[in-house]
Amino acid sequence: MDNMNPHSRRDDSRCKAITELIESVAEEQEALARILEAEHEKIEKATELCGSDLDDLVQIDKSVERVISAVTRLELALQLKLDLFHDCLCPREGCRDEEHHDGPPCHEEPPCRK
Repeated sequence: MDNMNPHSRRDDSRCKAITELIESVAEEQEALARILEAEHEKIEKATELCGSDLDDLVQIDKSVERVISAVTRLELALQLKLDLFHDCLCPREGCRDEEHHDGPPCHEEPPCRK
């Protein structure tokens, strides 16, 4: 029989879920960084090909501006997602040792924002 009490198992599951959500945000941020890098490369290539054709450069600028605006909105959404768990983070050592973190013991409900 498992010697862990039900509260520890619940807390471990909760910590795991929060960790997975934070990891997913990090992966999404990496994807957004790759999108921005691709836009950078597009600008460089376009300036090589278009030279100083003002109309082409304005179109490229508008395209890049739309992408950056979308990435900014997505980044804001990711920040809001992280903010949900600001007060709910579990310690690196796990949820059973309350001496290793400043928040409430993990077997008590932390003051999460709802």
